[in-house]
Amino acid sequence: MKLTVDEKKLYQLVKKALSEVMEENLKKLKLGLIPYVQNEEMKEIGEIFGTPEKYKKQEFIKQDL
Repeated sequence: MKLTVDEKKLYQLVKKALSEVMEENLKKLKLGLIPYVQNEEMKEIGEIFGTPEKYKKQEFIKQDL
């Protein structure tokens, strides 16, 4: 059985596959770099900044990880 693929199509397939793998690995890296927060620290952060309800009226930009 012989399979023929256009060179341009093959390039696009490999490029897309590589991009997907790189994006997945970048997400894992970003998540791995987020430091662990202990309960004490989280409580202190809550006292300083309050709850998310405090910021409901503000506009935020969503960042994808």
